[in-house]
Amino acid sequence: MRKTTAILAAACMGSALAAPSNNKRYLRDPAQTVTGNELAYEIPAPVSSGGKAWSDAHARAKGLVGQMSVEEKVGIVTGQPGVCAGQTKAVERLGIPSLCLQDGPAGVRPADGHTQFPAGVTTAATWDRELIYNRSRTMGQEFYDLGVNVALTPVTGGPIGANPVMGRNFEGWWADPYGTGIASYLSVKGIQDAGVVATAKHFLGYEQETSRNIYLVPNPDSPGSLSNQLPVSSNIDDRTTHEVYMWGFAEAVRAGVGSVMCAYNRVNGTHACHNSVIQNGHLKGELNFQGNIMSDWGGTWDSQAAALGGLDLEMPGLNFGGALGTFYDTSLEALVNNGTVSQERLEDMAVRVLTPYFALGQAETALPSVNVIPWNFPTANLTAANPYRLVQKPSTRTLIKQIAEDGTVLLKNNGALPLNAPARISIIGSKAGPGMRGDRNCGATGRLCEGPSLGGGSGWAQALNYIDPLMSIRQRALDDSSAVDWVLNDTDLTAAQYSAVQADVALVFVSAWATEEADRDPSLTYTYRSAVGRNGVYDGEALIQAVAASNPNTIVVAYMPGATILDAWIDHPNITAVVSPLQPGEQAGPALVSVLYGDVSPSGKLPFTIAKNIGDYPPDTLTNTTDINPQNDFTEGVNFDYRWFDVNNITPRYEFGYGLSYSNFTYNNLAKDATFHADVEAIQTTNEKFKGQNQGESLYDTLLTVSVDVKNVGDVVACEVAQLYVQYPDGVDQPPKQLRGFDKAKRLGHGETKTLSFPIRRKDVAMWNVVEQIWEVPQGQFTFHVGSSSRQLPLTTTHSF
Repeated sequence: MRKTTAILAAACMGSALAAPSNNKRYLRDPAQTVTGNELAYEIPAPVSSGGKAWSDAHARAKGLVGQMSVEEKVGIVTGQPGVCAGQTKAVERLGIPSLCLQDGPAGVRPADGHTQFPAGVTTAATWDRELIYNRSRTMGQEFYDLGVNVALTPVTGGPIGANPVMGRNFEGWWADPYGTGIASYLSVKGIQDAGVVATAKHFLGYEQETSRNIYLVPNPDSPGSLSNQLPVSSNIDDRTTHEVYMWGFAEAVRAGVGSVMCAYNRVNGTHACHNSVIQNGHLKGELNFQGNIMSDWGGTWDSQAAALGGLDLEMPGLNFGGALGTFYDTSLEALVNNGTVSQERLEDMAVRVLTPYFALGQAETALPSVNVIPWNFPTANLTAANPYRLVQKPSTRTLIKQIAEDGTVLLKNNGALPLNAPARISIIGSKAGPGMRGDRNCGATGRLCEGPSLGGGSGWAQALNYIDPLMSIRQRALDDSSAVDWVLNDTDLTAAQYSAVQADVALVFVSAWATEEADRDPSLTYTYRSAVGRNGVYDGEALIQAVAASNPNTIVVAYMPGATILDAWIDHPNITAVVSPLQPGEQAGPALVSVLYGDVSPSGKLPFTIAKNIGDYPPDTLTNTTDINPQNDFTEGVNFDYRWFDVNNITPRYEFGYGLSYSNFTYNNLAKDATFHADVEAIQTTNEKFKGQNQGESLYDTLLTVSVDVKNVGDVVACEVAQLYVQYPDGVDQPPKQLRGFDKAKRLGHGETKTLSFPIRRKDVAMWNVVEQIWEVPQGQFTFHVGSSSRQLPLTTTHSF
């Protein structure tokens, strides 16, 4: 479990994982006073070279930066006032424009005329590499068409979901490093294939909103207030850092990501955006990252510590009237002029900002003019000088509907689904209907609506047209001559029961809201504090119970941003089905109707574990304290989500990878092929080393390919996701099993078989050697388990490396 003490153990390393004394740079001196600003052992920032893919762009950037004055270089690396969430300063005499940086993970924000995409967690639930890439490629095109140079997306492991109550888990992918790594690579590639710089975030160990503490001016009138509190320190041991929290960022680097955003929290006592161990040592050193590290908005606390600790681009800089701290700018000029920060360091900072700009061809093919809702006037309408621009294409609506369909998880079905033209349908709950404020009045963070289609904060995106379930069900009911009644008042339980008791089927809709700047209610249920609910409380639990008491065929549509506890009602005999669209984006209604009526068979599978009660998850994953120096010790190490349940022999309500179908599948003919395949996917190569490495070998070479035949033995055309988990040799300190492969058989008809394959790379069977600071494949027999979920693995094969 995690301790939430107010003092920091030496880098939070247990004796079994501690780095040796000759590797002290990975440890904080226990005697050092924690200031949050500096490390005991500073690692200098590596100078960029352009790497495998960007040598020409790097040379071009270096040549131009060499012609700049100190003031011009500082302008390139300091956020400037303007309409975008962030922007750099132009150097017009050298033909360098101001670069526009804009949120976010599910679409451009704040802006109009574009798409509200399904959340990352919904896209992960499809377990479909093609859809993950196409979502990001299409999203990247909308960023491009709105004139955005740098998209502040994707989330590549911060958060990864180690804390189930984290308010931003919906922005991420799987609660697993391997799955998150696959999504990170594909998402970065998709965005940058559209010509927009992607931003991998948030580096590193960003697993809670509570006490994340964006930069605030200390309040002398309120001593001890959170405005004076240091951000929480995520204290993570060396092995866990490499095997869990760096994994997705390594894949982003391999995909050629142009920017990485550092996190609000501290890491082992030092602000993430100042932390030379993780930024200079891990990211720019081990991972050979050639782009720029930018701060999260308010993540910088000191110009000198940030510049020397590896931060290249300070955001938002002078924007928002300097409310988040005016770092870099003239203070960085002074540090360079007095020699505290070297000219070489400043030059490399600017080169790292401009290299991706040139590498992605933005200098040759000018983006359209910037067309976003101005951040300096967040409630302003677009003017005639900045008119409404429609960038959503009809094909995008088709894509996001498919993601929402394939990301919908069928959790329970006692024969109630698919629906077959029921005579009378009751629709209960506000989450079934249109938002009370429409699509344009939810605010820049979605907080004014708390809709079911997406979470809030910088991960929110305004919908072009949100098509709600009530609208879509009524249209389908019209075709079937079904009668539809509805009650969209969540608190009028009498009306809800009156409507439900008259129906052949009652559909009750509930949603758990999650947002940036707040962690979820620790109960993880559908009763929680709400900004828009009655008396500040939304009670979906009571609504479910009331409807189930009134109708023997109650179907729950449970929107969720992450793990949500269902046990108060899941076994109710009148609840005949439970379906979770997670957070489906603006095509929520049409996608849900497709699943409810069997136009498509559900194929979504959980990218996280649903427990029976909150106590089944690792304890103390959230630090909530008024202490001036809050600490969160990640003592569960690599064992979180399904790994925690396996290690502790806990039975979940619904396991990681679980999801029902309208059809049935068999798994047969598990086979393996030990043919070696060199890595050909790396756009940029990392510096990750492994024991016994020969010249030309990569940690990402494929050593083994496992395959399985999946057959549809049901009567419904359906998709099936097969999953592979690795079990390390006996005696090796690793979880009982870890996800290391997945593949999807798509649209199989009755009796049809497809062979699915799982390439096993060297890293997939390696572990981090904390003594030698190198990856190592343990000797011995590995077992590979294949099946339909983390707890349904009927086939096994073994292989020794």
